[in-house]
This record gives sequence, structure tokens and C-alpha cells, in this order.
Amino acid sequence: MPTVRALALCRFRALSAVLLALAPAGAARAAEPVRVAVADIGFTDSSGEARDQRRDHAARRLSLTREVRADIARAASLDSLALPCEGACRLDAEGVETLRQRARQAGAGFLLVGSVHKMSTLVLSMRVAVLDAATGKLVFERLLSFRGDNDEGWRHAGAYVAREVAEQLPPR
Repeated sequence: MPTVRALALCRFRALSAVLLALAPAGAARAAEPVRVAVADIGFTDSSGEARDQRRDHAARRLSLTREVRADIARAASLDSLALPCEGACRLDAEGVETLRQRARQAGAGFLLVGSVHKMSTLVLSMRVAVLDAATGKLVFERLLSFRGDNDEGWRHAGAYVAREVAEQLPPR
């Protein structure tokens, strides 16, 4: 004859199985981090400086992209997915739509696109946008100005973008 404890354990297991079967499918995924696809960040320069800085800017752009991805991945509720482009990512309507479809197919909930623009020796701006990967709806957009065309200035701007993404994205 089964003991009282054995019967209680059987009831507990049966109740757990019923509750698990009745739980919505999304409830099991609620604890999973939201995946953000981060496209390679672009760069333009209209400063008119005589010195050729293309190599420095290319290195900073790649570093910025890597750091934004890593900082997003460190956020407790987010996961980062690299979405590289051959050369620069196209940020016109067609290019962003292609990136959004790639992000969705890769399982991302959101797509981050952005570009840095150097206006002068000291002043740069970075525009970033986050789109819902399923619908294409704009979740948020930021236009940042930052000073310092150097590694530290770019690093600081990237850290700010990652913090904003972590704070602004709605949970899935």
C-alpha cells in the first residue's frame, strides 16, 4: 500500500504536469533574453579635413560596432546578434528592410541600425534606430552628438547607446 508521502508526491507530479500543459507557450520563453540584431554601424565624414583618416575611422567604426554588441549582450534581459554587412550597411528604406528581414530570420526580436557622421574635427553625431524585427515598427530613435574624434569619444558614445537600448526595449 502506498504511503501518504508517495501519494502526495504523485499528486504533486500530476498537478505540475497539468499546469505545465496549460501554461501559454510564451510563458516558458519569458525568461529568455530578448535578442537584438546589431547591424554594422556606418560612417560618413563631411568635415573636409585635409589629413586622410579613413583607416582610423574604419577601425573605430568596427570597434564601436563590436562594443555596442558586447554591451547589449551584458544586459540581463538582452542578447546580441551580429548582423554584418559587406562594406557598409545600406540604411535607406530598402537596405533597412533587408536588414530587418535578416534579423527576423535569425530569430531576433529587434534590429538596431546606426551611423556616425563626422561634422568637424571635434563634433560627431550618431543616429541610431531600433525596429521591431517582426513588424518593422520603429521602437525608438536617438540622435546623439559627441565630442572627440578619438577612441574614447567613440567608446563613450557606444556605451551610451547600449545603455539606452537596454533601458528602452520593451520585454517580449
